[in-house]
Amino acid sequence: MNKITISLIIVLITSSVAIGQEYGCFDFTWEGDSISGRYHPKLSINVAVSLDDLPHEFTMQLDLGAVRTNLYGNSFQPYMEEYPSLKEKIDSSKTFFIQNQKNPMFVDMSLSMGDQKFDHIDIGLFKGFGAPISADSLKTKSVKHIGTIAPDIFQDKILVIDYPNNRICFADELPKEFKDLNFQDLVLEGGRVMIPFEINDRKEMLMFDTGSSMFSLLTTKNNSVLVTDGKVVDSLSVNSWGTEIPVYGSNLTADVKLGGKSLPPALVYYVDNPQFDAGFKEIGIWGITGNAYFLNSTVIIDYRSQKIAIK
Repeated sequence: MNKITISLIIVLITSSVAIGQEYGCFDFTWEGDSISGRYHPKLSINVAVSLDDLPHEFTMQLDLGAVRTNLYGNSFQPYMEEYPSLKEKIDSSKTFFIQNQKNPMFVDMSLSMGDQKFDHIDIGLFKGFGAPISADSLKTKSVKHIGTIAPDIFQDKILVIDYPNNRICFADELPKEFKDLNFQDLVLEGGRVMIPFEINDRKEMLMFDTGSSMFSLLTTKNNSVLVTDGKVVDSLSVNSWGTEIPVYGSNLTADVKLGGKSLPPALVYYVDNPQFDAGFKEIGIWGITGNAYFLNSTVIIDYRSQKIAIK
């Protein structure tokens, strides 16, 4: 954590209260897990949500690298059986693709995060995905994890991720405490945020993916060779929507900047897979950056103006 002065603490506390009162703010929690035998405490961001008028407590993962907000078919199935009106909201004429699989949509749903409510939205049903939940467990008070929140539902909002305080805020107008920040232009691709980094004095676009939490930089093997010493010092097998993918990490030797400021040293991970190479080229990015670079910062994404700032 950064050391800050008493006066700055007062400013931050005052700002936090102002945001909470004037805008929709709520806490998030980190989900940890073991990967390749090592425990990582901050793998994903989970948000408490409520759906329609269902009398149950849920969580969903905030994944800005996803395209469509969706509910996991395996996890949500018992709720559809318990509440037949949910099945009536499935519209097979509306579909979305994930993992090369065509899936139907729920229509006219409502989803709430804290005091922020999104009404009359479409939510995907990711068939065959997620941890199964038994019908008996619906009677328990334990919170169930049922899906992914993607940026499709707040494209007209300003999203604030306050990492040090584990807080998320939505605003319709830019909060005044952020107006003097150095905002950078971003590019939206399918609603996903592409940020301009400087790597070796070259402008490179990286996708900001909160679902790739543990990676400061994730790229292709060819790109990795140009900015590292080429020695593999770490290897992991990570899960991407049910598929295990090997990744390899090397020490960064290039200067990496965001908004003109040099970022701290980090490992550069790469995926040695032609499909990833093709995917990165298709959307015009050098790679992906996750939460790891920003854990001591606040990220402000203005989806309407297509701007981003880091505080």
